[in-house]
Amino acid sequence: MPSFNKTVETKTTKTTVTKADGTSQVVREATTITTRYQAIAAAIVEALQKPRAQDKFYEHVNFEWINDPAVVVPAEYPAWGSFYELMDATQKKQVSLLEDIASKAELNEDEAKLFAIWTASVQRFKDWAETGGSIAPVDQALSLITELLFDGCESWTDASLAAYLAHAQKLGIAKPFLFHAQPSLDDSKAQVLNLDPYGLSLPSRDYYFDDKFEEKRAHFLAHTTNVAKLVGEDRLAPDFAAAVIRFETKLAQISMKRDQEREFSKYYTITSLDTLFSGINELRSLDAKEANYPEGEGTVVVDDATKERIGLFLESLYGNLNLRATLEANYAKSYPESTANQFPISVNDGDYFRRVFTLLFAEENKNDLLAYLQYKAIHAASQYSTQALDAEFFDFYNRKIYGQREQKSDEKRSVALVNSWTGFLFGKVFVNKYFSEADKVKVVQMIAEVAEVMGESIKRNDWLTPVTKEAALEKLATFRTQIGFPDKWKSYESLVFEEGDSLWTLYQKVKIFSFQVDFLHKINTPVDKSEWEIEPQVVNAYYHPSHNIIVFPAAFLQPPYYTASIDQLKYEVNAEDRALAADDELVLDAVNFGGIGAVIAHEVTHGYDDQGRSFDKDGNMNDWWTPEDAALFESKCDIMALQEYTFTDPETGDVHKMNPRLCMGENLADLGGVSLAVQAFSKRVAEKVGAEEVERRLALLRIFFAAWASHQKTKMTKEAAISRLAMDPHAPGPFRAGVVANVEQFYEAFGIKEGDGMYLSPEKRVVMW
Repeated sequence: MPSFNKTVETKTTKTTVTKADGTSQVVREATTITTRYQAIAAAIVEALQKPRAQDKFYEHVNFEWINDPAVVVPAEYPAWGSFYELMDATQKKQVSLLEDIASKAELNEDEAKLFAIWTASVQRFKDWAETGGSIAPVDQALSLITELLFDGCESWTDASLAAYLAHAQKLGIAKPFLFHAQPSLDDSKAQVLNLDPYGLSLPSRDYYFDDKFEEKRAHFLAHTTNVAKLVGEDRLAPDFAAAVIRFETKLAQISMKRDQEREFSKYYTITSLDTLFSGINELRSLDAKEANYPEGEGTVVVDDATKERIGLFLESLYGNLNLRATLEANYAKSYPESTANQFPISVNDGDYFRRVFTLLFAEENKNDLLAYLQYKAIHAASQYSTQALDAEFFDFYNRKIYGQREQKSDEKRSVALVNSWTGFLFGKVFVNKYFSEADKVKVVQMIAEVAEVMGESIKRNDWLTPVTKEAALEKLATFRTQIGFPDKWKSYESLVFEEGDSLWTLYQKVKIFSFQVDFLHKINTPVDKSEWEIEPQVVNAYYHPSHNIIVFPAAFLQPPYYTASIDQLKYEVNAEDRALAADDELVLDAVNFGGIGAVIAHEVTHGYDDQGRSFDKDGNMNDWWTPEDAALFESKCDIMALQEYTFTDPETGDVHKMNPRLCMGENLADLGGVSLAVQAFSKRVAEKVGAEEVERRLALLRIFFAAWASHQKTKMTKEAAISRLAMDPHAPGPFRAGVVANVEQFYEAFGIKEGDGMYLSPEKRVVMW
């Protein structure tokens, strides 16, 4: 008979105090002995508390992690979970790589550039520790506003405002609109000049008007007040703190809501430099945006006199940015035989641009606009000037808005700058050290299997018409992938640093380099569809609709999303299911298909979600769905929109809801990801597990679904939870894990039945792929 009092664990805890001489003294020592009886009792209590998979799947899978008091959100992050753990581990690898470079006696040209940024950043922290830093970068930024905007006069002109805004564009300083290069939505082979609304400080339009964000607006005012004190109120526009917020509130009023931004096909216009102002009333805008304004103010028409003024202002801006000459030269070089529009520009949200110039030109806004421009310039220079100013911007944005309690370490912040400024240069170093070609081969095979299942799903689909099915299959056939790192590396040859350059000097050089290479050199040229948008060392993946491609950087091919061998598992697989599976290779397949396999399928599905379906096989915005297909698709979106998630502020009681329309694309992709991945995994299982081995097959399915839910585990600070519901198109982790309630195989694997918490009646389930 077993002894229930047999000791199974002994734990000794010592309490110490530090004496005046710096030595430690133990003042209390306690030993906790856990008997077998106590261990069994604890297990019973846990079993009684742990929800069933059939009722709360996310909580069931992640119960131990959620309730582990040792698992907390680190002070340097706003949230914690699988994604953040991998990101943090990857960042530590990058710190190690840069420290290795810094210790070398001789450096090659690429390493020298990385070293220059790293050492200048490290020096900044040393200077802060010794002297608190220098206000000189802010002085320079503010002086340029005075020099360019006022040009020796008491007030500014439209031409001088254009001169300053051009300077801000070159140095990456925020302003009410942004020029950048992007593939034309109408012709994905052409890189065009693009004009977007820009320049709000708070996460979304709602932060400026919704009562739930009143506290955040108060924090914003306190922040701008502190900034004025640190910089010197006498150097800034009168009533600086309030003026910044007044102007931003006016910008927010004419901006779209986050969910409205997703409907870009309705507010995107291709025009030209000339017709941008002469045809400004014809620029497309979203009809639903009219409801954002007070009654009777939903539409605005620009009169001829204002058009003329806008035209003169824009011509001055074009001249300061050298746009006409650049567009003409690039066009002649890229399209020597063409006689088409040589000065194309795409514009998003015509309504915004019919209103924003009025704000810029209005005499009564001049003081507020000046304060706004000064604030944005100070923000751009803040992390390169004084420690106090850097701390103030961190406190407002990172702590008050997003819930990050402490700054990252000096080393991690330095790595972030290296990645931001010379990311692909550093990516070569990362890939050489950490990327495995063998892993790439396995992931490429998984992509092929997911694509095969997607093709089968399209063919048997019962809600798409035959003509649309054919177009969907054509799009799938032209689908491309890139794994690990780019086929062609970005060149940094023209980025030149000098020995002794300060971090502020490096910042300016990098911004001018980016303005030349990433903007002027690209507009009016053919698109390079092999070019990546994120670096290989970034933990992420994406689908690009204009390129019809999914990209998986090297850093993403790591546990827990991709696990090369069973001994690398980052979480504990259910022991009973693993025993029933009786094959660790299949267990590993289950884990990987529930991880990176579902992410692959997620990205594939983006090609057919509420935004991706607007693009054809060539990456052009083209409505290739029949009205019947579109109506059925929207009906499925309506069902998905009924699946809700809320967060209640524990202090105020305010209820923050997930915006189903904002999250629609990601929610559909999550659902498609799980659905397609489980189908692809099931085909692998069928090759090894006989039809009669039902329990074995179900065990493997349970491991698959548990892997998916495990990857969604997240703990957040209150501020992070609130801000993400307001602006992030990705749903919170519990909701993402719960999309399995729409998947038939989930019901089979866990025996879900009516009355269970996870049960959705068939008419409430979204079944697409």
